[in-house]
Amino acid sequence: MPKILLVFVLLIANYNLVFSQNNNPMRIEVSSNKIEDIYSIPMKNKYFIIVEHMKKRAPKGEHWVFEVFDSKMKKKGNKTTYLPRDFYLFDYKLLGDTVVWICFAENDGKNANFMLFRLDLNTLFMKHAYIKGSRKSRLDRIEVLNNKLFIIGDHLEHISDQVNEIIMPNGVEVVISSFPEYSSVISSVTDKHNVLSVIVKGRKDPEKGLYLYEYSENSSAFSKSKLPVPSGINIIDGNLIEGSKGDLLFMGTYNTQSGRQSTNENTTVEGTYLGKINNSSFTFFKTNTFSDFRNVYSTLDYRTAIKAKQKQSKGKDVKLSFKLLVHDNFIKQGDNYVMIAESYYPEYHYENNFDNRGYMYQTQVFDGYNTSNCIVASFNDEGNLLWDNYMHISDIRSYSLQENILVFPEVDSSIVIAYYYNGHIISKSVRGNNVVFKKTEEKIETVFQENVISEELCHIEAWYDKYFILSGHQIVIGRNSKKRKVYFFNLVSFD
Repeated sequence: MPKILLVFVLLIANYNLVFSQNNNPMRIEVSSNKIEDIYSIPMKNKYFIIVEHMKKRAPKGEHWVFEVFDSKMKKKGNKTTYLPRDFYLFDYKLLGDTVVWICFAENDGKNANFMLFRLDLNTLFMKHAYIKGSRKSRLDRIEVLNNKLFIIGDHLEHISDQVNEIIMPNGVEVVISSFPEYSSVISSVTDKHNVLSVIVKGRKDPEKGLYLYEYSENSSAFSKSKLPVPSGINIIDGNLIEGSKGDLLFMGTYNTQSGRQSTNENTTVEGTYLGKINNSSFTFFKTNTFSDFRNVYSTLDYRTAIKAKQKQSKGKDVKLSFKLLVHDNFIKQGDNYVMIAESYYPEYHYENNFDNRGYMYQTQVFDGYNTSNCIVASFNDEGNLLWDNYMHISDIRSYSLQENILVFPEVDSSIVIAYYYNGHIISKSVRGNNVVFKKTEEKIETVFQENVISEELCHIEAWYDKYFILSGHQIVIGRNSKKRKVYFFNLVSFD
């Protein structure tokens, strides 16, 4: 996503700017005139990376630039590289405190053609390797376990010769993890016991079902166990979580639809689940339908909500379903776990066209995904629903499914839900089923309170501690009345 760099800090009630030494708000701008795409990588180790895809072409490939910043947003330096056409930022993983693995690949990982970069954030020393896949290959993600880098996908066996030729630093090993065809990786996590766990959903016999793959630090291959789920439950999405007692939890969404499923973007879900995994099997698997939720009815339109409540009051089963994007991260509050999800719906319009004989026909045009609500729900470690809450969203649209809402805990056990749109931070605070403070808006100014003509591609994402990054694309008129188009990033903090 296109972005720029500015730095501000906000308080829950009052938003204050973080100032640099010359008493100006810290702001970094990247002119959009020479940029085709731009990405930000906020690392938990307090480094921040901007990845720029330049419009300038070269005989050896597309021109890309990595810019590295420290926790004070001071630039450490930059690295330049060249990538094949149609590559984009696919995945990245932090190894230790100073090394980051960055993977570029073709859209959706198809063909498994990808470029791997190993960047030392202290020295800015960078190595890379290009891997060429095949027509059947598909790259899903990369993972790290100490000095092992895992390349995860299907039909990856044939790239082993290429991987073996990669010259890695001492002690670094690349492991190819090729899972069965017609399967998809639901989630993966590395725990404090140095075990990489991966949940894979097989869609076709004989590998149909849910499987747990585990790789310990001293392993030479993954172990494999089938995880039986209750009959009629179809897992849609989920996250592996290391529990407070060292056990492994699996939390996500499901539906009860049989037969062939739609693509993930168009699949509706009917409830949530939480399962505990011990000795490679579920010790329990608890489901909660959305009709069990207290506040979820407020996210429905009035007529649908009234009909559902009337049906429920008569003792009839109520089946509510949503299109949900479950966040990769969760909030841990004591022994309880808060799931975060964004409900959305695709929007289309129709255009009239004429064929070569003059007959009119209509074409459906995709206008993007509209985010309608952010839903938060808390569960104890036995899977019981404790509370749920929500925030209505009315002005976020994107052409790909991505996390647009920021959710984080406060010391008083309340939870803040926030998003950034058109120069404003819109936020709401909840505690359990109750609202601490209602939806509020706070304007974020530019460095010299310049006139912002337009702003788009707005986004907010977590960085470290209570610092977050605001970003977007702006057209700004400065004091000299000159117009400039920039990508920006603001650093903000809730205190």
